[in-house]
Amino acid sequence: MNQKIIIVAVVAVVVVIIAAAAVLMLNKGGSDDTIDEYPDTYLTVLGNANHDLVIDQKDVNAIQSFINNKVDEKSGYKWTDYYLYDANFDKKIDQSDIDVVKAMISAQKSGNWSACQYVYYLNVDKQIAKYDMTINNKVITLIAPPLDTVLAMNGADLVVGTDNRITTGKYHQEYETALNFDKLYDVGSCNEPDTEVITNAAKEYGGVNVVCGQSASYGSTMEKTFASTNVQVIRIGSWEYGTTLYGFHTLAFLLKKVDDSKAYYEGYMEIANHVDNIVNSVDPSKRSAGKVGAAAAYGYLDELSLLGMLTGEYANLMVLDPYDSAEDYLGGKESGGHGNTITTEGIVAMYQQDHLKNLLLMIGTPFQISTKTESGDAQSSQANMVNMYNKWGERIGAEDLPGLNVCITGYSFSSGVSEVLNRLIHCYWLYNEEFLAYFNCTTQKQAQDVIAGYVDWYCESINIDEKWSFYGEEHGGPMGTYGMNLLYAGEDDVRNIMYGLEGGVV
Repeated sequence: MNQKIIIVAVVAVVVVIIAAAAVLMLNKGGSDDTIDEYPDTYLTVLGNANHDLVIDQKDVNAIQSFINNKVDEKSGYKWTDYYLYDANFDKKIDQSDIDVVKAMISAQKSGNWSACQYVYYLNVDKQIAKYDMTINNKVITLIAPPLDTVLAMNGADLVVGTDNRITTGKYHQEYETALNFDKLYDVGSCNEPDTEVITNAAKEYGGVNVVCGQSASYGSTMEKTFASTNVQVIRIGSWEYGTTLYGFHTLAFLLKKVDDSKAYYEGYMEIANHVDNIVNSVDPSKRSAGKVGAAAAYGYLDELSLLGMLTGEYANLMVLDPYDSAEDYLGGKESGGHGNTITTEGIVAMYQQDHLKNLLLMIGTPFQISTKTESGDAQSSQANMVNMYNKWGERIGAEDLPGLNVCITGYSFSSGVSEVLNRLIHCYWLYNEEFLAYFNCTTQKQAQDVIAGYVDWYCESINIDEKWSFYGEEHGGPMGTYGMNLLYAGEDDVRNIMYGLEGGVV
């Protein structure tokens, strides 16, 4: 399974691959100090004046040019338009910001941050946060996507604790090859972590960073609880709004893992560019212009919940440029899926009125844990995915809706640093002919082998390659590997890639 991905090109620094991220508003209206949008750079550290992915002399030059041109309030200057120039976050742009950026450049080279102790960055809540670069970069992660973000920058050695979904829950087996659970702190719930356990971890390691997402979802009072301690809360985008790359690059800077993050970013962008090229090759009649619509929903239990702008799943689907069949039902809300329950009658209405042709169902599960589960009790089992697919097909009466395609995606290949694989897999499902043509494949098996190569690269990138691969041992994969539940499209659908098998499952 030690397949290697050859990076064919260095991509442009700022590539807008997540269209939704550029237009998101969390604080509409507000004062001149309100940051309404994510910037046009994935590195949101203040001092990144030229909006690339590094802090260097070019940023010094950009700030100096700003000062030389005497841009001021009278000329229409607003601080919110230039806040990345304000390296010391004093609401002014002057020589002191140049001094700070020079100190940051020097510290990156020497590793000594004492002369530039604090940096500021825009977090996932669109707030300017302060970070002490002199405290060690050990981390406790909450929920799987932030953990994957750290692992993708070769940061397994930084992880000293996780939430109980990872330590003992349904994701435990997946991460056994990446983490030493005997030495990890278990902080309990990802939503309301045990602050005493976090404090104890900080005492042992001389400080710790809690890497997580929005304050509304994860430890909303942690900043107050840990004020004036050596516990720092880093809220970065790892699934929200499709802002994964903002979180990835900003966290890499804060954790001093910039060099280690480059390989994964290049691999990510290689896949993203392939998907973009395939989408651009598709006849418009199959996409927006032809109103062949798509929608994504969580397929949990007894209800379907439409996925909205809050989620990475929605953002990734929009990258594939289908007609958005869910738009009228979401009403422009920046909402996730859990509160957007839609009845089966609603699905039929979307089919009849909103051009719904492709319904993507997501279930947040780990990689395949049991290849032999017959009852379907195991959430990540093959049997459970097939049961879920059949259940929703029957409930919405898919057989009576000609042309409606339904698929179900397993694991969390839906947001986070693995999101680009979600795009690749659904691009294969939505635009199968174009996918095969782009990669010069004459069979579905060859196309699935392409996907397999990238999936195995991903596993290797986050250090779980000893056990997991696209093809499990029972289906031609390396001995001792389990195989994965990625996408089930029906037993007779050649696009089904459950275990990478062509045209059905075993």
